[in-house]
Amino acid sequence: MKAIFFFDLDTQRDLMLSEGKLHVPGAERIIPKLRRIFDFAKTNAVTIVSSAMANDPDDPEGGTSLPYCVRGSEGQRKIDDTLMLHPLILENKLADRSFADIVRKHQQIILEKQGFDVFGNPMTERLLRVLPQRAILFGVPLDQSVKLAALGLRRLGFKTAVIQNATLPLEPREAHKAEAAMRNAGVEFITLEVLLGALGAG
Repeated sequence: MKAIFFFDLDTQRDLMLSEGKLHVPGAERIIPKLRRIFDFAKTNAVTIVSSAMANDPDDPEGGTSLPYCVRGSEGQRKIDDTLMLHPLILENKLADRSFADIVRKHQQIILEKQGFDVFGNPMTERLLRVLPQRAILFGVPLDQSVKLAALGLRRLGFKTAVIQNATLPLEPREAHKAEAAMRNAGVEFITLEVLLGALGAG
């Protein structure tokens, strides 16, 4: 299925699990949805772009004194439900790569970043140039990583949708403001059930 790609934002242990250092409230509840998305992708050959924070221990995002998603730590790892076999990891630095070959050989590409914004990785836009023009987003946090990715995609002209029951905010009071900013930029919000039905996998 080449008309879309999935964008999986920061589904890492420090954010998704209750013992994580930057736990997104209620994130464990969306894990079954994430599993369904990945199962669909595997069955239908949908490319998955994932983002993963790889922070330095002395420079966490957001001004908190508690480092999270520190490179190489247990909390920085993606949860098993959102990890395919043999993903390609692109570090947050420029590299000379053939992205057409990357997408042909790897169903999951993980973009590392420091902080919430995946567009801070200079490889992000280069990768996006070889992908379908319709992006389906999910993951956490809605009010940070998901919002920044969605707005960046819209600036580049991508048709962009967020799976609203497969994402949650870090700060619940910020959810409405984040969603409004995305809607104003032309981002669509859909449920997983509607998406899978539209794709013939309801």
